[in-house]
Amino acid sequence: MVGLKPFEYQSSKNEAELFNEFKLTTEFNNVAATDTVIVKASLIYVEEQGWKVDDVEFVGQLTGRD
Repeated sequence: MVGLKPFEYQSSKNEAELFNEFKLTTEFNNVAATDTVIVKASLIYVEEQGWKVDDVEFVGQLTGRD
């Protein structure tokens, strides 16, 4: 992963969402392709355990972006 950009939104004391944007490169037969990918993670706060991942969602990808 290159160029990770996190964005956080906290909707309440017990819930938060993180949007992560990063560049993902795949290679097949010596041909590389790079896309910008956005993933959303939903977190919940559990007493005596701290923040836990509740859900992870692939939001989308941006192609042809520098």
